[in-house]
Amino acid sequence: MNEAARLLDGDLSAAELATLLERLKHDAAFRDEITTEQLRRDALAGLRISDDGYSLRILARLRELRAQGR
Repeated sequence: MNEAARLLDGDLSAAELATLLERLKHDAAFRDEITTEQLRRDALAGLRISDDGYSLRILARLRELRAQGR
């Protein structure tokens, strides 16, 4: 399981959580990963989001990640 999923699942020790929260302050790509993971989970749960083109940007980011093999 990746760090984003573990963070969202609450499966981190206090030390791991502190490290990842610090990383979130400085790592835009990791923030994107967290957002993407949460949106993926929301979609699988059937939750809808208001859209101002945001979902298109998320889909583009997912395609980029897939192309990079993530």
